[in-house]
Amino acid sequence: MIGLAVSELRAGWEAWVGLVLVSTVAALACGVGVSMIETGLIAGGQYLEGFSGAAGAVLTFTAPAGVVVTAAVARLAVNLGQPTYARWRLAGVSPGQTAAVVLTQVFGSGAAGGVLGYGLASVLAGPTIHSAFEEGSGGYTEIPIVTGPLTLAVCVGGSIVVALLGGARAARSAARTPALAALREPEIEGKRMRWWRWLALGVAVAAAAWCGTALAGVGSVSQFFSLAPILPVTLTLVLVAAGPALYPLVLRGWSALIPARAGAAWYLARHEANYHLSRSTAAITPLFTGAALFGGLYTVAATSNPAVQALGSSGITLAASQVVLMFGGPILLAVYGAAVVLFMSNRTQGAEQALLRATGAEARTVIAAAALQAVIHVGTAMLLACLVLVTTAAVSALALSNFTPSTPIVDFAHAGSIGAIGCALTVTATLLPVAARGRRSVRTQLAAV
Repeated sequence: MIGLAVSELRAGWEAWVGLVLVSTVAALACGVGVSMIETGLIAGGQYLEGFSGAAGAVLTFTAPAGVVVTAAVARLAVNLGQPTYARWRLAGVSPGQTAAVVLTQVFGSGAAGGVLGYGLASVLAGPTIHSAFEEGSGGYTEIPIVTGPLTLAVCVGGSIVVALLGGARAARSAARTPALAALREPEIEGKRMRWWRWLALGVAVAAAAWCGTALAGVGSVSQFFSLAPILPVTLTLVLVAAGPALYPLVLRGWSALIPARAGAAWYLARHEANYHLSRSTAAITPLFTGAALFGGLYTVAATSNPAVQALGSSGITLAASQVVLMFGGPILLAVYGAAVVLFMSNRTQGAEQALLRATGAEARTVIAAAALQAVIHVGTAMLLACLVLVTTAAVSALALSNFTPSTPIVDFAHAGSIGAIGCALTVTATLLPVAARGRRSVRTQLAAV
């Protein structure tokens, strides 16, 4: 069984390397936050309070992004291997053995990402944290940052747990689905909300409702700033939990505004994005999460700063080093995760594009369709992020109106910057493999399927 798992890792390395890379980034980002807690525990006194407060702010934005992106990529990695698992079943591998092999692959990929992320955190945590505290007082820059057993346990253990949570259900589905059904239909998972999704959605809605209600009753600037940054996090989690029902509606809704007669490439791109919903979901989730969290905090600042400054209080100001500390992880996961998803799907997309060429599609049409499909993913992510930003601005202005006049101001610029970088990387990650495959004959590409 170990040999089978290793052989499949070697054959389908694109998908599993993608999971390793995303797990590495998530572990690195969370490891930097946890290292501050570990450093505070060792230093004690005022340093424990200062480092713990900063770690709480970092993990508030980093942990949700790391969990949802890693879980989505783990699920996609398993789904992309469904045809291979079906052939195992036809060759006599039992459902239990299939599930065990797939879970072993997920476990190994998560563990590798956690170890690599911890290694990077050990190198980068110190300079990153000291740079963020450089303008403050209290001697925080003189305290050596510790990345010890606690950081190691969170990086490796957390990476494994999140990867298994994301891939476990897909692994069970791979074992239970009839082999012929898996070979006929790549999207074998039902495109509907499962019970655990409804449970997660209920928890996220309750958290968002609590945060909104608490904000509506604030009576001071300090209370507002203690709660407002949490609002975009809870709203983001609500939309992620509702993803199987919400993402297809948004994707189909806005892409339908451009008619099919716009061109064959657009027609193909729109239908590919709608058909491969697991791939689309995995590509949309990182960009949406990063844009919503990053733009959400700046929307809170844009809405609140004019009001609180009129009262003589200071608003939210973030130095570049503080932005790197708080949002480096979500930003990397956003732009990097979406590109990795397309890299992971390279083998499946190559087979589909070869079939299009075999049926008479021109090479330029296939290339344009691939690029437009990446644009559709980015557009859907940004529309979802706008829902979070607009709601955040409206609720923040309502809360501030308790003690000062306030107008909702949505900061589209910072969220848009994530979308622009993500679009550039995803289109590049799409076009390079397509261009490379264009030099091979269609017969050769189909023979390799």
